[in-house]
Amino acid sequence: MQPFKVYNGPHGQGPNPWKVIIVLEELGLPYDIVWIPYSEIKSEPYTSLNPNGRLPSMIDPNKNITLWESGAIINYLIATYDTELRLTYGDERLEDKWLLQSWLMFQMSAQGPMFGQKMWFTHLHIEQSLQTAIDRYGNEVKRIMSVVDSTLGKQRQKLGLAVDDAVWLVGDKCTYADLSFIPWNTLLGTLFPRGTLDIKQEFPEYYQWNANMAKRPATRKVLEFREESIRTMKDTASQIVERQADAGKMPTYEPSVAVGDP
Repeated sequence: MQPFKVYNGPHGQGPNPWKVIIVLEELGLPYDIVWIPYSEIKSEPYTSLNPNGRLPSMIDPNKNITLWESGAIINYLIATYDTELRLTYGDERLEDKWLLQSWLMFQMSAQGPMFGQKMWFTHLHIEQSLQTAIDRYGNEVKRIMSVVDSTLGKQRQKLGLAVDDAVWLVGDKCTYADLSFIPWNTLLGTLFPRGTLDIKQEFPEYYQWNANMAKRPATRKVLEFREESIRTMKDTASQIVERQADAGKMPTYEPSVAVGDP
């Protein structure tokens, strides 16, 4: 099999490409990361791959397929290559199979955008300490985390699991829906600086869920490579952000292989 090409921007702090890379790694599929500076994603030739000029994009040379938007790419990979149902369920568990889509859409429509807005107004907006916006998006982040935390608690009760047992959003195994959340979770230390969020205390199920995902060998491998990339590569995003009229400077990154990492 030829390796998939996944487009990512140096130095790799952006979460969405890692959602795709984690799924590829978990499925044991070969891939190459194509590092493209952020200054080049709004123009050709990249916009022929992704007309929205965002990351990631993916090329599957085995089937001559080019896709963009992380959720669409994940759905393609699962439908086409997860024949052993490693990260999904089959038609014999039809409700679970489709409920995974609800959670993937929730990650894309809620976690990603709200975490992103919290990052912007906490660190990047040129008008510093815009407290109403910081509070608004901080509360939304916590609300989203509470939805997941509550669901995991109900799952634990429904399945009769002990307090130390791993629990997942749907069914009895870790799926692509769970894993789609972890790249954005790595930013929680930056979103809530100076210990302003005690995840273990406020959202214990969320904390342990994320820690259990981070223990998976394939996911751990990707998260560690992400940290290495951030540590060793030049940040091309900061150059673009700092040119924006409404932007300040990029924040200092808080290293975190995974929130809830034991």
